[in-house]
Order: sequence, then C-alpha cells, then structure tokens
Amino acid sequence: MQTIHLPSFQIFGLQTRTCNADEQTLKTARLPLLWHDVHTELVPELPPEAAVYGVYAGYESDQDGAYTVTAGADQKPEKCTLDLVEVTVPEGNYLVFTAKGKMPETVIRVWLDIWDYFKRDDTQFARAYTCDFEVYRGRVETAIEVAVHIAVK
Repeated sequence: MQTIHLPSFQIFGLQTRTCNADEQTLKTARLPLLWHDVHTELVPELPPEAAVYGVYAGYESDQDGAYTVTAGADQKPEKCTLDLVEVTVPEGNYLVFTAKGKMPETVIRVWLDIWDYFKRDDTQFARAYTCDFEVYRGRVETAIEVAVHIAVK
C-alpha cells in the first residue's frame, strides 16, 4: 500500500448506480452485468495492453450508501457500438492497494482488505468518499493485476 498524488483524467465507459447491500445477492446486483457488457463489448476493441478501469463516484455517504460505478477505459475505441459516458477522475491523493490473481475473487479480497484497513483504530488516513477507482492490467483471467485507488483526505 502506498499513497500517490494523481492529476485528473477521463474514463469512457458504461455506468450504473448501486450500493454494497444490493451487490450481495444476484437478484439485486448490478455490477456483474455492467462488467459483463464491458468485457464483451468494450474490451475486445481495446489494444491488448490497455488498462480497464472501474470508477466509483457520487457517493451518497460512505461504504453503506449508494454510489455510481463507471466501468471502462481511458480511451474511446472507434468501433465500439456502446453508448459510453465520459467521467473525470479528479486530481487528488490516493491510497493504493494492489493484488494479482483471478478475477473477481482477487478484487473482492482487496476491497475486503480496504474496508478492514479503514475500520482500524491506527489507520493513518481517512477516506474522502469523492472518487475511488480500480485499474486492471492484463487479459489472462487468472493473472490480472488490480490497483485500487482510494481517495483520502
């Protein structure tokens, strides 16, 4: 885990609004369908080395409230037929958690580690709940690298 300061940048992708409680059951989960659409329609049009992003913004409150997720890339492929939205990841300070492995198990484990980290009494940072994002690198399902960037105050 490390802290970094990043400039703002744009992501083009598909978007949905959800909350962690809804994502706990298949009946109400929106993220699996969002990611399915991104991986079947957008990712094949990207260069093999292009990163894929998950951007979390529009937080209603904290990890228990609603938020908007945009799944996409930092480039807009010409051949993509999806109606992509453009979001800006704001400049700021981010605490970065990383892992490599099979998805989605690996990224779920990283988010569990993040929630545990911010529950601890000795946590040095406080979440800003402005904009968090994931960066996925690689296309081999069992060896994808993920870096989750959490905005901190």
